[in-house]
This record gives sequence, C-alpha cells and structure tokens, in this order.
Amino acid sequence: MAMEKSRVLIVGGTGYIGRRIVAASLAEGHPTFVLLRPEIGLDIDKLQILMAFKAQGARLLEASLDDREGLVAAIRQVDVVVSAMSGVHLRSHNLMLQLKIVEAIKQAGNVKRFLPSEFGADPARLGDALEPGRVTFDEKMAIRRAIEEANIPHTYVSSNCFAAYFCPNLCQLKSLLPPKERVDVYGNGNVKAFFVDEDDIGTYTVKSIDDPRTLNKTIYIRPQDNCLTQNELIAKWEELTGKSLEKVHIPGVEFLAAMKDLNFAIQVAVTHYYHIFYDGCLTNFDIGEHGAEATMLYPEVPRGLKYRYPVSNSNVQSSHSAQQPYMAMEKSRVLIVGGTGYIGRRIVAASLAEGHPTFVLLRPEIGLDIDKLQILLAFKAQGARLLEASLHDHEGLVAAVRQVDVVVSAMSGVHLRSHNLLLQLKLVEAIKEAGNVKRFLPSEFGMDPSRMGNALKPGRVTFDEKMEIRRAIEDAKIPHTYVSSNCFAAYFCPNLSQLTSLLPPKERVNVYGDGNVKDMQFAFQVGITHFYHIFYEGCLTNFDIGDNGAEATMLYPELALLSQILSRCENSITPCLFEFMLIGYVESSNEIELIIMFMFTLDCEHY
Repeated sequence: MAMEKSRVLIVGGTGYIGRRIVAASLAEGHPTFVLLRPEIGLDIDKLQILMAFKAQGARLLEASLDDREGLVAAIRQVDVVVSAMSGVHLRSHNLMLQLKIVEAIKQAGNVKRFLPSEFGADPARLGDALEPGRVTFDEKMAIRRAIEEANIPHTYVSSNCFAAYFCPNLCQLKSLLPPKERVDVYGNGNVKAFFVDEDDIGTYTVKSIDDPRTLNKTIYIRPQDNCLTQNELIAKWEELTGKSLEKVHIPGVEFLAAMKDLNFAIQVAVTHYYHIFYDGCLTNFDIGEHGAEATMLYPEVPRGLKYRYPVSNSNVQSSHSAQQPYMAMEKSRVLIVGGTGYIGRRIVAASLAEGHPTFVLLRPEIGLDIDKLQILLAFKAQGARLLEASLHDHEGLVAAVRQVDVVVSAMSGVHLRSHNLLLQLKLVEAIKEAGNVKRFLPSEFGMDPSRMGNALKPGRVTFDEKMEIRRAIEDAKIPHTYVSSNCFAAYFCPNLSQLTSLLPPKERVNVYGDGNVKDMQFAFQVGITHFYHIFYEGCLTNFDIGDNGAEATMLYPELALLSQILSRCENSITPCLFEFMLIGYVESSNEIELIIMFMFTLDCEHY
C-alpha cells in the first residue's frame, strides 16, 4: 500500500550523528532502514547499536559499499537515502566513499531525495579555507558535484557546531571537559557561532526529507537562542559554577602558528576553529534564496537554549575535594574503573539497579572521545557520581578510592579493542594506600587465568598479566573476588563462534581452523590461541571448581539466565535462539554484573 511517509535508508547509522537520525526517523514514523556493512567486523558496539535499532522497528539491510549490486538492491527498497558517514578526522574520515552511494543511487533510479553527509559549516561558502582543514570542504563539494551531475534530487544540511563538542569545554580544542582555572579565548571572543543540540540535528534532518521547500536546497539549522559568542558561553559557565576563569586571549596568527607541530587531525581541527571563531564563517552571511532556515521551517520543534553542559559543581566530583559523608547505608559504595567499556557500563547499570551508591571514575585521558563522555553523562543522569582522577595521579586516585567501599575494575584486556590490564597495578597501589576498601574485583571476566599456566603464545599474555595483578592484590592483602565469566554471548553466539566477524555465516561455518596464524596481526593471534584453548582443549569446562571458588548460578538462583530464556521457547529452539542472537542477547550480558552486585549485597566473605 502507498505510504504517507517516505521509506528512509540511513548509511552510517551507528555513528555520532547517524544514530540520532535513525532515532528521529523512527520517531517521525518513517519506515526506517539502516545499512549493515559487513566491514563492521568485530566492532561489538556498532553491532549492538544496530540490534537496538532493529528492536525499535528499523530494518537492517546488509550491503557493502564495495558491492555495487548489493548496494543498488538495498537502495531500490527505499525512497530516501541519508548518509551520515564520518567526515571528522579525529574519529574517522570516509566522505569520499559516498561516491559509491551516488553511483548506486544513479543506477537504482528510484530515489526521491539524497542527503549526503555534511552536518557542519556550509562547504560552498569555504572556497578560501586554509590548509589542511579545507580537505573536508573540498571533499564535500566533490560529493555535491557528483550528486548534481547525476541529477539526483537532494538536500544539504548545514548544522553548524555540535553542542556536545563545543559547549561543555567552552570551545577548547583538545578536551571535552570544562577548563578548571584558565580558558583560551580566540581573538576578542566576540565572534558569533550557532551551537546545535545533536538530537535536534537528527530531527530537523528527518523533517526535511519529504518537504518540497527543501528540495535541491541547503537548510541551515540556526536556533537564535543558541547564537552565542565564546565570551557569552564562558559567562554562562561562570554564572553556573560561581567561579571565574582566567581568560587567555590568543591572536589569530599565534593560533595558526601553534599547529605546525600537531598531528594532521588536530591541524584540520585548528583551521576549522579559525574559520569559526576568527572569521565567523557560520554567521557572516545571509542564507538567500538557495537555502532555508530549519527553525523557521519547523517551528513545532521545541526551541530554546538546548546546548548542554555536562558538568557543574555537583556533576563531577574532584577526587581531592571535600565531601559530605554518606549516611549509613546497607549497601556498599561502589567505584567502577573502566565504566564506559563493554562490560564496565553493564556493571555500572547493575550497580545502580541494585541500589548501590555508584561512583564512576572519569579519567582526564578521555580527551576528545565524545561517546565515552556521553556514556558518563548518562550514568550521572541515572544517579551515578563521577569522580575525576587519572590512573597516573596517585594522590587523586587514593582520594577517589577513599570515598567508596568496593572497587570494580573493568579495564579492557581484549587486544582487538584496547589492552590496559597492567594499568591496574596503579589501582592496586592506590587501594593499598587508601586502606579502606572492603573488596576489589580486578578486570578478569573471561576464563580463569590460574588454570591457564600452559597456555600458548601469544595468547598467554592475557593470562600472565591477570595473574600478575592477582599476585599484587594478594601480596597487598587486599580483600578480593575474581570473576570468571567464560564466553561473552554477543561475541560467540550470533557468529556461531567465528573468529573474524560478529555476523552469522551465510554459507559455511568453520569448525575449527587451519592453524595458519603466523601472518595475522598480533590481536588476531591472541584471539586464535584463546579460541584454541576454549574449543579444542575445553578449558572452560574441563575442571571442577573446588573449595577455592563458587558457581554463580548456584549462589544466585533468582537471576534469570540464558538457559531460562531459551526454555521459554514453546515451539522451536532454533528460531528463538536466532532471535536471541539478533536482538535479545543483551539479556545474557547482564548476568555478569548482576552476579557481581549480589556479591556486594550478600555476605560472601568466603569467596
């Protein structure tokens, strides 16, 4: 049947802006499709974002940008294509890959509107931009020319400054956190810019796709209440915190000269900042007849001062600062280190759900990782408190530890993502000096390293490092619990335990391997040896637990586990299992952290 609203395909839907466009498309009632690219590989976070979209009603279309036939087939199922592929050198930079989308749209011949990835300053107005930052604008213009030469109906979206990148840090270049003592001011600080809430960018983008007023035009998102100078932004922060900052004014020539020793990605950002805060490139023109202003087109979208500061005096607690003591509580105060990680954020969620006073370490090393910062702010909104301290700041770390009863480390030990296990030695030293911790749970969450003394190289590095941490804990006589959680369901079930992809195999499945690991990168060699011990030697099941351990499902039978989830399938295990793989396996991911929270709550001194 004919639909009132266009069918929308989002490419780059797991990205920073892309996932907001998907959410807006679903909220606006569009039949929403998201491209699932096989290149996702082992990026579990992206896969789980995609599964969340599916659970909310989106359809996933699998196609590679390098597979013209598959891409054309996907595009022929929709009316509108929106690209949100990254054009930020600090994260990734894939703008020119959109030429493949343009070619596929041209061949498909059915698309009513294409919105390429722009979402920043209007590249058509930056023909004189400085090197090296002009590469972004040049590439966006190359995409525009390809679109127009192919006579593809289009809309370009100029969304100005993303609020979360520019407001919380008062427009500082190298950090997303607010400055504490001094703030760099660009020139006189009086150049206006527009700061736009990222969720609003998604909403305005989706509203434009069926609007004839935006066809073959550029729409500019210019909320007037969010048109501020840097000085005005700083003043609002000072009013909020009650603290004045030292202002250091930087002349334009000096600002540009400082970039010569920086890496390429930061140099690109420096030149973009220059055009925004010295040239005023976002506000020094009238839109004209070839564009339209989004807040005027769609006055029904709530307006007002929508930028968000992530911190205030009560948001982030310096680990050194004085603090009111908590009233006596039945449940332990818990500090999670590595709380933004794959397991860490689940432990934070479980700690909050179990009613623990929950603290999360905010490490200054977060830098420009906007996703981690927003996870931390979501924790705060849910009731967690953020303690700022670096693992390299022993005094600050000790001060943080002294505010809690239990410390849980979820620092990454997976070489495919990052590997920071031995940094926990700094945590052990801080806990030892603090002297108040009732329980420490180091980052294990896999197979028991004490049973892997004969593990193969190079994979044994993981177990050796975990044992080194254990020895340090026990030498310091720190009360502890080690958690062996075996295989993470989302890494092993959907892909039928294949090593190099998280997606289910289509034609064939490996049942296991040819042993040719020597030419693989180190991270995959580690993975190979771990898989070998699991699937050939049975290292997870070839022993009895004994007196020095305990089995979690026996300790906490009240928790609903995977076996109970599967037993609810009345007709057939197979369809339910695959539905579990594709949507519901997050249920099993919660088992680890729920078990940990019960350890805090119950008297488990003998574990």
